[in-house]
Amino acid sequence: MTTAPLISVIIPAYNAAPYIAEALRSVLAQTHTNLDIIVVDDGSKDDTAAIARAIGDPRIRVVSQPNGGVSAARNKGLELARGEFIGFHDADDGMEPTNLEEKLNAMLSREVEWVFGDLILCDPHLVPTGIMKGTDGDVVRTVLLGIDTAVPGTSSNVLLKRSCFAGGYRFPTTLSNAADQHLVLSMGKDHRYHHLPRALTRYRVLSTSMSKNVALYEADHLRLFAAAKQMGLLNEPGFARICHANALWSIGGSWWVNGGSPRKAIPYLLRAVLTDPRVLLRRATRKRRRP
Repeated sequence: MTTAPLISVIIPAYNAAPYIAEALRSVLAQTHTNLDIIVVDDGSKDDTAAIARAIGDPRIRVVSQPNGGVSAARNKGLELARGEFIGFHDADDGMEPTNLEEKLNAMLSREVEWVFGDLILCDPHLVPTGIMKGTDGDVVRTVLLGIDTAVPGTSSNVLLKRSCFAGGYRFPTTLSNAADQHLVLSMGKDHRYHHLPRALTRYRVLSTSMSKNVALYEADHLRLFAAAKQMGLLNEPGFARICHANALWSIGGSWWVNGGSPRKAIPYLLRAVLTDPRVLLRRATRKRRRP
């Protein structure tokens, strides 16, 4: 009888005591049972590590380190992972029982190196409220254009072959939320992928999420754009202009809507239009496409 491949699931956790047990139970309930689960306690000030250890399943390893941010925690997990396949899971999210099995089967049948699905959006109690779909198109261009969703909930959604990290890829510790997009850019540029049109990950939407921090979003967006340039992904001048304009518009919109600061928003919105007036047309087109 052939043993199913070992999948390492890396869970970065910071002050996740209210959620970590539920997140781990959803991983332990997977129909694919050959698992190596690494919880990286990133300097939590609560009982995150103790709760994870108390579950008592031998497949769970808990390591603690001084707080270094989510990217540093994922990188530590990559150092310790033993699996032939690598998945990531945020400490406040959940998996549907067939998540890993379906993604692994899709990866093998499609002969690709990484797979992502759609996302189940949930309230703070992890009760579903809607679906966010990924793209069937070019994930790199979709991330850079910043209009449509490329890989929703990236780091709780992707499953990758270990070989994707053989070249030394690690999450940039200078990035927070945008580390997800950096992963997509890097993996999409160098490795074959497949979008599985199935929503298999539950993403908990919280008011305290890092995505609600507009100043962090602003810094992340600008650093990600600079990283994309360094990767050689913005060498086409016309494409680079509209991507830059979209990025500026997104920052301005975030300051206006989420930050409640038109004073900070208007300079970004004006710069976006001056960089490429098409930004107005693209945003209007997107609005019309929404159901």
